[in-house]
Amino acid sequence: MESIARQKWPLQAPDVDDFRLLVEGVTDYAIFLLGPDGRIKTWNAGAERLKGYAASEIIGKHFSIFYPPEAVQSGWPQYELEKAISDGRFEDQGWRVRKDGSRFWANVVITALHDHEGKLYGFGKVTRDFTERKRAEEELLRSEEKFRLLVEAVQDYAIFMLDTEGRVSSWNGGAERLKGYKAFEILGNHFSVFYPEEDIRANKPQRELKIAVEQGRVEDEGWRVRKDGSRFWANVVITALRNGAGELIGFAKVTRDFTERRITQQALQESEKRLRELSLHLLRTQDEERRRIGRDLHDSLGQYLGVLKMKLDVLAPLGDPELALRDAAACSHLVEQCIKEVRTISYLLYPPMLEEMGLKSAISWYLDGFTKRSGIQTVLKISPDFQRLANDVELAMFRVLQESLTNVHRHSGSPTAQVDLSVEHGYVTLEIRDQGAGLPSTAEEPGPDWLGALGVGLRGMRERMQQVGGSLEVISKPQGTTVKARAPNQTIDSTEAASVERP
Repeated sequence: MESIARQKWPLQAPDVDDFRLLVEGVTDYAIFLLGPDGRIKTWNAGAERLKGYAASEIIGKHFSIFYPPEAVQSGWPQYELEKAISDGRFEDQGWRVRKDGSRFWANVVITALHDHEGKLYGFGKVTRDFTERKRAEEELLRSEEKFRLLVEAVQDYAIFMLDTEGRVSSWNGGAERLKGYKAFEILGNHFSVFYPEEDIRANKPQRELKIAVEQGRVEDEGWRVRKDGSRFWANVVITALRNGAGELIGFAKVTRDFTERRITQQALQESEKRLRELSLHLLRTQDEERRRIGRDLHDSLGQYLGVLKMKLDVLAPLGDPELALRDAAACSHLVEQCIKEVRTISYLLYPPMLEEMGLKSAISWYLDGFTKRSGIQTVLKISPDFQRLANDVELAMFRVLQESLTNVHRHSGSPTAQVDLSVEHGYVTLEIRDQGAGLPSTAEEPGPDWLGALGVGLRGMRERMQQVGGSLEVISKPQGTTVKARAPNQTIDSTEAASVERP
């Protein structure tokens, strides 16, 4: 359209007709001619639709009628014509007025038209309604301003922009508070100034930008440096920013000070470590105490009872031989049962077989005694490649077996129990399954009724397995419960196994 308007005037007759038809048919643009004095000479349908005037109402009037009073008073319409004459064309955006007095934001192009002799013939004027575009732009500007004010007001986060090379291009109040730099001190500097020397030598700043470009964003935690040289533990998120064409235009960087949280986490980890050490110490102390009690029962009380049985056997012929023999036999039987019970209790507290022959034999021995005491039938399945484990692992597994079977006996009502000891993928697994009633809903926080005969309970079993680097899983259903203990397969060789001290 502009190239047509720049042609010398007048045109050949056929071209004039074509041009007139083209101009009159356009409805989205106001296209009309002005005389050298600025008065309207032609009027198209687009001009009527946009400005509200019919051709009969507007032709012959000065085009300043479309301008607000303040623009007319300042001489702006005449200035536009003068600029079009001097420069060939003039383009402007501003408020214009319709016939009904309403205003719209217009894009205006005025082109000076000359005849074949170079004499000014008039002006071609094209006007477009940019009101909606201006509203959108103003809304965008308002949103950007609100966002800028929001970012600048944030004090707990350092939020700033980097250009494509990593130089700081914006700076908020939170960044000044956190890093110590004022905006005029840091703008234009490379963001690597915030990194410790060791990170700069390792090219960490550039590596983070590269990851952000490739993946869209990168998040990191590490030491950063303030203006005064002090360090703080930072959580950093860098996001690559791209325009509508997908071209990289910079980076957004958000930094938070996590120093206090890191100190808290380290203190918590240290407390947890101390608690684990204390728990392990208590468990080992408990096991040693059981070992001592079991040894005392076996060695001291057992010996006394043995001597008592021999004395009763000697007394059998005295007095009424028949009565004495019967009473002595009864006493001897009771003492024998007492000796068996003492030995059983001592073995249950700390079975010597566990250290002498290992978990495999200790489980078989324990299941035999458990079936006799409880009447619950047990089935044992052990992997052929199972070998001796580290002492702490075997003891933890054995305690899980004791506690689990005690719960089966006391609470499940199951007539059977299945025990599997397997090795797979570098782990050893002990699994105890029953077919009785499941655990109550509070099993994860067991009450006194769910503390086993050894006073350990589910939490104690879980703690034991964690101490040896393992885990404990309890799966309970209405028709049965499965306890699964799993630990790294830390085997010991035969020499080490033979050297284990007996209690």
